Amino acid sequence: MPDNRDIGTSVADTSLSMVTALSAEVIVLRERLEIVERLVEAQGLFGQSEIDDFKPDETIAAIIKQKRLAFIARVFGAMRV
Repeated sequence: MPDNRDIGTSVADTSLSMVTALSAEVIVLRERLEIVERLVEAQGLFGQSEIDDFKPDETIAAIIKQKRLAFIARVFGAMRV
């Protein structure tokens, strides 16, 4: 009979690894996005309101959705036991 502590530790370790990796990724992305937004605004290309008001067309929306689903599969694929 398997020891439940091993299963719990495995799930906890996997969860902690996932959260740590995602946290590192999020902070890097936020920092880079901040830089990009400041650069494009300084260059007069577009401002925060254009980003906030952007409405993707069907093609771009499909690309965004596909990338979102692939990301979710990668992240939560680690949780498969």
